[in-house]
Amino acid sequence: MSGPRKAQPLRFDSRWLAQRLGTLLDPARQSPAGWCVAWSGGADSTALLGALLELRAAARQQGSRAIPLRALHVDHHLQPAAAGFRQQCQRLARQWRVPLTVLDARIDLGGGVSVEEAAREARYRLLGDALRPGECLLTGQHAEDQLETVLLQGLRGAGVAGLAGMPERAVLGAGLLLRPLLGLPGESLRAYLREHALPWVEDPTNSDTRFDRNYLRQAVLPLLLQRWPAAARTVGRSARHAAEAAGQGRREAQRDVESAADGAALDARVLRRLSVARQRSALRRWIEGQGHAVPDERRLAEVTALLDLRADARPCVQWDGIRLRRHQDRLLLDACPAELPVLSLQPWDWHTQPRRALGAGVLRLQPDPWGDVDLDCLPRLLELRWRAGGEHLATGGCRRDVKSLLREAGIPEWRRAQVPLVWAPEREAGAVAAELLAVADIDIADTVRWREKGGRRGRFIWQQV
Repeated sequence: MSGPRKAQPLRFDSRWLAQRLGTLLDPARQSPAGWCVAWSGGADSTALLGALLELRAAARQQGSRAIPLRALHVDHHLQPAAAGFRQQCQRLARQWRVPLTVLDARIDLGGGVSVEEAAREARYRLLGDALRPGECLLTGQHAEDQLETVLLQGLRGAGVAGLAGMPERAVLGAGLLLRPLLGLPGESLRAYLREHALPWVEDPTNSDTRFDRNYLRQAVLPLLLQRWPAAARTVGRSARHAAEAAGQGRREAQRDVESAADGAALDARVLRRLSVARQRSALRRWIEGQGHAVPDERRLAEVTALLDLRADARPCVQWDGIRLRRHQDRLLLDACPAELPVLSLQPWDWHTQPRRALGAGVLRLQPDPWGDVDLDCLPRLLELRWRAGGEHLATGGCRRDVKSLLREAGIPEWRRAQVPLVWAPEREAGAVAAELLAVADIDIADTVRWREKGGRRGRFIWQQV
């Protein structure tokens, strides 16, 4: 008795591709400005390009306008065979009369990033930069590629967005990224190549199982598909469900971010009213919206914990050159500052240099008819220093602790060390001690405060970066 008949793979041809592209594109929009194929010279992208060439020829035969078609080839320079891939694509592009642009990728392997990840990031960056406004970049990933992606994401502990795998449609550069073949088995593409006698190249590194994706492809998927032949299709369906859930989650997170927005900061009081899961989603969305990389799970948990610390704590979480801090009930996100330059007993002739750049910002002393500084009482030479701790300012008839002045002015604790102090220098070989005259533009000493009519008036202005 014979076993169950094996299902035949879907047939891939130019008609199938035309229908698929029509489904992926918004029917209300005009036709794309052009098709642009990410062409490696391998089987999948060559089949995709071959079908598009058929569509171009059919449009010309019918006398209708063919959508412009071109190809992009990324040379990663990671293996000796790369030059052969490049030459193959250049030769076939001339033969098929397809405009071809070769993009040279320089892979940065620093920072512990894998070769696979570094190459992928460089590839999509170059492809996005090369896209013209309104163009659609088409890539050749198919159903088994999607299966590998979802499995890898699951093994890495990804969330719903990761388990959604590769999206069929996404914005890229000035155009759109489309993956029309994700529902199609790779065998359908190879059958098309054999039927049309189209040449392609095999990447020898695909057999190198040191790379995670290759290990899955060579050692795991054959066994998995032997037991579950429809795994690529069913996992692809699960990925689409995950993509829908991820989209809904992003929309909810965006609403939470908008509710908690306080200028460029987030209001911790609003976030505390959300569940922990929604807090984490909102924080991810906010960090992404600021143009920064989302931290790993451990650091994200530390960020969430900031919400429950006491108000006078000095919490800070740092990752990838970014720091997230809480000041009172506001979360603030910025780049980690460079080390402050030495600023000790630096002379300042404010007559000739009214504007002084200090690394952490710019301090100015400018004339102002309503200013609180009596310019005639200021020494010609001043001295600028950062805080060292324990400084006091004689203001309002008493000695005020500089730390208290900064706190009352609402300066976050981590910025207080970057506020310059203006001193009158010591005179007569130390017979007269140096005197603190101003704490940036926050407060000034009574000795230089304008009190009488007439005379020259001015004010300090501190602009922090």
